[in-house]
Amino acid sequence: MGDTIVKLYQKQNFVIGEDILKTIKKNNLTLDEALLIIYFVGNNNHPILDIEEIKTKFGMEELSIMQAFASITNKDLIKIRMEKNREGKVEEVIDLTPFFESIAMDMGEVEKKKNDEDIFDLFESQLARPLSPIEFDLINKWLDRGESKELITSALNEAVYNGTFTLRYIDAILSEWAKKGLKTAKEVNIYIKQRRKPKERKNQDFLNFDFNWLEDEN
Repeated sequence: MGDTIVKLYQKQNFVIGEDILKTIKKNNLTLDEALLIIYFVGNNNHPILDIEEIKTKFGMEELSIMQAFASITNKDLIKIRMEKNREGKVEEVIDLTPFFESIAMDMGEVEKKKNDEDIFDLFESQLARPLSPIEFDLINKWLDRGESKELITSALNEAVYNGTFTLRYIDAILSEWAKKGLKTAKEVNIYIKQRRKPKERKNQDFLNFDFNWLEDEN
């Protein structure tokens, strides 16, 4: 996702949007620094430090321009690369990739937050009630240790299938899968199918398909 967003920003002409303004705010840029970033973004096809043009557009003093330029460079929001212009002369060109990467990172965090909220909504829907603080904390622990949304959802489905819909049971399922090195829903599905293969039981005429995830596997 990040690389796609960076390339989109590098190639496209666009109006200064909310995402750019949010990134400016997140990096605590001064007004002069923000104006320089906006200037470079607006000239993204060939961004160079044209001091005279910046002075005319924004009414900035040359010293303020140079100080702001040094600051955003030190903050790793821009890089400088050397390129030949149409006349064959080498000039300094502003590379905005670091700034666009910062935007992509922010968008990724927003997407992660949305996915996390979806998980909480899913559990509350299954429980038909709000989550308790303890349940909320437990789900957060799963997310913090890197459990994916698809894996948590698979564990939820497994708990519902076995008729034991408690977060303690789901936690046991996730722990068992972690011990087995299962990281994707596909791997989990293969494992569960193997566990549910019908096995004949002596002196009984029925088959057992379920598995108690709260008990250690022999």
